[in-house]
Amino acid sequence: MQIIACPTCEQDVQWDMNHLQKLGERWVMACEKCGDPFFSVSEEEKEMILAGIRLTEAYVPDIIHAYDSEDVKNLPSRVGFEEIKKSN
Repeated sequence: MQIIACPTCEQDVQWDMNHLQKLGERWVMACEKCGDPFFSVSEEEKEMILAGIRLTEAYVPDIIHAYDSEDVKNLPSRVGFEEIKKSN
């Protein structure tokens, strides 16, 4: 869940896909204070976003919690990246 500001009244609103409401052919999220819709997606876009969220939850490791569980005192403080080599 993220917090974004309503462009109309500048109220901070918690952004969550579960707060979308069907309005005609679109799914919209309205500001809790002024009621103006500030986010709108089609049914297809909504399903694509939800599929992306599900894929992220399933396949992206929870790096923060993994890092917390490791003994990091002996790890280097710098991280470097090298060129990825092609393999056949």
